Amino acid sequence: MRLFNSLTRQLDDITPSSDNTITFYACGPTVYDHAHIGNLRTYITEDLLRRALRVSGYSVQSVMNITDVDDKTITRSQIEHPDAGPMEALIETTRTYEAIFKADLAALGVDVAAIQFVRATEAIPQMQALIQRIYANGFAYVADGSVYFNLRTYREAGNPYGRLVNVDYSAQARIDNDEYDKAEAQDFALWKGTKDGEPFWDFSLGEHDLPGRPGWHIECSAMALDNLDEQPITVHSGGIDLKFPHHENEIAQVIAATNQDFARTFTHHNHLLVDGRKMSKSLQNFYTLEDIKAKGYNPLALRLLCLQALHANELNFTWDSLTAAQNMLGNLGAWADLVHQPEINKATADTRLGADILAYLAEDLHSPEALARLAAETAAPTAELLRQLDALLGLGLAGRPDITPEQKQLIAERQAARDAKDWPRSDQLRAELSADGLEVEDTPAGPRWRRATP
Repeated sequence: MRLFNSLTRQLDDITPSSDNTITFYACGPTVYDHAHIGNLRTYITEDLLRRALRVSGYSVQSVMNITDVDDKTITRSQIEHPDAGPMEALIETTRTYEAIFKADLAALGVDVAAIQFVRATEAIPQMQALIQRIYANGFAYVADGSVYFNLRTYREAGNPYGRLVNVDYSAQARIDNDEYDKAEAQDFALWKGTKDGEPFWDFSLGEHDLPGRPGWHIECSAMALDNLDEQPITVHSGGIDLKFPHHENEIAQVIAATNQDFARTFTHHNHLLVDGRKMSKSLQNFYTLEDIKAKGYNPLALRLLCLQALHANELNFTWDSLTAAQNMLGNLGAWADLVHQPEINKATADTRLGADILAYLAEDLHSPEALARLAAETAAPTAELLRQLDALLGLGLAGRPDITPEQKQLIAERQAARDAKDWPRSDQLRAELSADGLEVEDTPAGPRWRRATP
């Protein structure tokens, strides 16, 4: 399997460990609000990658962080729970949004059970230990009660900074914010000194007593190294907006602490636009999965829409495009339901279909070609083929239930009425079936049913 590697700027083979394991780290959510559909596109893509790797025969050890302490989570928790203590408020807010996030993933067909989720607040000792190693190696300093990464010293030691992006060093300074947008080199906070009203943890570094909390970047470095069984890890994944500074800083932290590379492959997934523009609450084009469901769409329609574009390309979301994806999902579901109607189509789908789709996914997750190959198949699938497709694509095609005996009886009665040219009775039975969510198509081989909604 090959992925475009942001480190090498080319397609690289994914090389497993000696025991055929792929160690996979994915940057997870900051749980202070509902994830928007742009975030969800990334998690859908990562699920597709894990599925393709597993079907290719690899064992996948997958870790995703839950960022439950940073600037955003603290600010939101203070707003939502002003009368609670700082730590109590933080936990109350972040646990709520973490549960919503995981429910969203499950609704989108993401195999949540295949992911080891790790909360930042439950990995503070590991972060402190990593900071201590960076400090002991001479690549960090203490200032104003915080600990900062010393980028100048790091570079002067011959270490690379700017492996993922071109970095401007002309305005190097110290920055305390967890996130920043400029492509300028900055000394960034590894540990942030305590502030009034914020949760904090005790931390001693040399002769310094530094109560406070971790910086955002150190969280992922520590959780990846602590929970994955090799270094460098096989694949590190995330949205393209994390390439700099977050992933660049992760790399620097790990090298500064261990003198080893962090990951062999960094894969980045591009933005989802809405009506050609970046999502923004001020533009009123900021959507969550709740917004999708409120308009009557199956969450898997959003998954299907995301798979219709290359993960490395921008995807433009419109309600029309989501409607088209929902219609395609319905067509795929009707095709899958042919497994219950062997009398309608005697031909059996090409047994190479699953292998063909995997071949497309194995080339930098080329999901549009995979879907085109799937949509071109019209012969009835087998139950085993549907299981193969679900293992790869996660579209819920396998295990769709047959219709009830009562519904089958209505279809048979309608056919008998048609044979007898009793058109009023035939129309009446069609209406009953329609009210029950079934559409019936008359074919030379007999009546074919399909569900009215995906």
